[in-house]
Amino acid sequence: MRNAVPTSFVLCVALAPAQDTPPPVDFGPIQAHLTAACGDCHDGEEAKGRFDLVGLPARGFSADWLSGLARIRERVRTAEMPPPHREPLAAADRTAVLAFCDSALLTGVPKLPWPAGRVTVRRLSRGQWETSVQALFGVATPLAQQFPPDDLGYGFDSIGDALSFSTLHLERFLAAADDVAARVDALLGNPGPTERRYEAESMPLVEGPGISQDGDVAGFYTRATIVQKIDLPRAGDYRLTVRAGADQAGDEPARLRLRLDDRDLAEIDVPQRAMQTFPLTTPLPGGPHTLTLAFVNDHYDPKHPDPARRDRNLRVDWLELAGPLDPPVVPPQAAWLAQALATKDPKARSRAVAQELLLRAWRRPPSADEVARTAALGPRLSIAAALASPNFLFRIEPDTAGRDEALPDLALATRLSFFLWGCGPDDDLRRAALQHRLADPAQLANAALRLLDDARAEWLATDFAAQWLELRALPERTPDPGRFPGITDELRASMRRQTELLFLTVLREGRDVRDLLACDFTFVDARLATFHGLPAKHGDGFERRPLAADDRASGGVLGQASVLLLTSNPTRTSPVKRGKWILDNLLGAAPPAPPPGNDTLAGEAKIDSTASFREQLAQHRAKRECAGCHVRMDALGFALENFDAVGRFRTADRGGAIDTRGELPDGRIVQGLAPLAGAIADDPAFVRTLLTRLFVYAVGRDATPIDRLHLDARADALRNTGKVTLRDLVREVVLSPPFRRRSSAPSPAPAVRR
Repeated sequence: MRNAVPTSFVLCVALAPAQDTPPPVDFGPIQAHLTAACGDCHDGEEAKGRFDLVGLPARGFSADWLSGLARIRERVRTAEMPPPHREPLAAADRTAVLAFCDSALLTGVPKLPWPAGRVTVRRLSRGQWETSVQALFGVATPLAQQFPPDDLGYGFDSIGDALSFSTLHLERFLAAADDVAARVDALLGNPGPTERRYEAESMPLVEGPGISQDGDVAGFYTRATIVQKIDLPRAGDYRLTVRAGADQAGDEPARLRLRLDDRDLAEIDVPQRAMQTFPLTTPLPGGPHTLTLAFVNDHYDPKHPDPARRDRNLRVDWLELAGPLDPPVVPPQAAWLAQALATKDPKARSRAVAQELLLRAWRRPPSADEVARTAALGPRLSIAAALASPNFLFRIEPDTAGRDEALPDLALATRLSFFLWGCGPDDDLRRAALQHRLADPAQLANAALRLLDDARAEWLATDFAAQWLELRALPERTPDPGRFPGITDELRASMRRQTELLFLTVLREGRDVRDLLACDFTFVDARLATFHGLPAKHGDGFERRPLAADDRASGGVLGQASVLLLTSNPTRTSPVKRGKWILDNLLGAAPPAPPPGNDTLAGEAKIDSTASFREQLAQHRAKRECAGCHVRMDALGFALENFDAVGRFRTADRGGAIDTRGELPDGRIVQGLAPLAGAIADDPAFVRTLLTRLFVYAVGRDATPIDRLHLDARADALRNTGKVTLRDLVREVVLSPPFRRRSSAPSPAPAVRR
């Protein structure tokens, strides 16, 4: 092994034109610094981290070389290199290296070609399927919840290389397509059978000692509840009829309570033994529901002089559901279908439905043969067939035969609408595509801004942000109920929604993206207000609340219970998990997997306080193979120790007063939430990481080294303007060549990893 960088390491900042065999380049101005600090480890085929500083310049001024330079800049800027066991760079040396890297990257990256890259055909995720059906017809089906879980690639379910398709997928997609067709048929005035009867003796018992079989009726001899699952084709007026009779006792008639989900519909007095029918007409929401029938006023008086009045019992024969009784109100999403169905001639009506249906569902103009074959099925079956087709289930873009070329307008419109809305283009965007206006970058950017101004852009909060910040994993987090009682599914849903509303507000109000880390407001509903001990919130939904200046940081994601619960263990906090989450999701610097045998702490089961955890981590960092990652990761995590494992603020734990102090590799001190949020906001890696995550989510593949060079350059240019909004970042993604162009040729494998 050589222990010095060769003399030929001298930089040519002036860029030479691309050549088949680029000449070697030199690191001249920073040669001495790299020789002293890096030469021992990063030399040759066995270089640490597979990063060979000796071989790098021999490839000439190329994408690999620039990627290597970006890697040097990042590691030196964060003081991760040289590692903790080596002599750090002197301040002047560090400044020289960073200035050199910035200058070279600023000069070289804009001249670097930015190829489109290959994107694998993508199946619709469950969320995209549901959103697309809603956009087409204004209906939903509970069968979508039975789709198999979507596979993730690079943190997102929009990556073609990761999404699978199985016979189970096919079975569930077919069933859901048929259910949607039935619901649309009912919605537009063809509801099919309007009366359904459910025999009481067949309904499951959910509460109470039991019921008896009294002939063909259910006999309630004490308080008890039976249940019936129903699925209503749409919201509307329905008639519920119960046939019941009762043995009387006491001074009031037997009473039957009828309930839908968690809402009481009626209490029915059943005054005589002979069976009677009790009708109730009421508006009900569409979709799946649970109806319950409960006997609520049992009475027993064994000494009553009249034997017939000693025991009050209820008997229920059946429940009948009729409806919807009111004429349907066509949702605006299905207005196109209602218009097509208004055609009087049956054949012309089927053709009109098929033409409009396939154009919207398949996101492209259908051929005459496709229209004819679909029209032959009739309107209802044509809907089921269109939704079961690969043309709907997959986002199929034209093959380019290996060429790097512009996407056709409709394919570009589809990329844009799925990025920002999670569904296909609307009429305006489709019209712009068919008129070939999206090829103009200015018009494409305007189209993106229009979509962002629409309410449907909430998709970015509920889908992109939920995946970027890992909020979808919240239902899996089950804190120890003995230490942290009351963490219900409903509370976890409120935690997630609080974070989504923050993201949505930063988007809609044009705020700087760094407000995601620290801002002067938050959102609470009644559950969160109670959970955090805040002033009561009455009524449903969330309200926005201002924060005092000293609480400013608590408005960002770092102080929200969603993230803090996600990054904890069931019985205690985990500074390591919290630090790793920050590095991975906010700074794009996920640490590598720990070396074998170093993934746990000695005596970890006995750790019960921040103080004892600090002691254990200090011993862990003493290991040379662990220190490199943990120095930065632990400092970031300990800054959040004022929040317990479920996100509630605290100042002490079993070890006494909590110490939130952490020292970053570059010597900066972060102590508590506000300094931590400030340090991350000041780090250029935050905006770079957010832009890269948006890019991966939108384009549907991982970012290559060339992508990262260009994205970092654009993120830095935005930071230099002083304010960076989500609209700015979306615009950069939409105007990037990989978003606007496509190639079916495989992307070249990177020679240098970042």
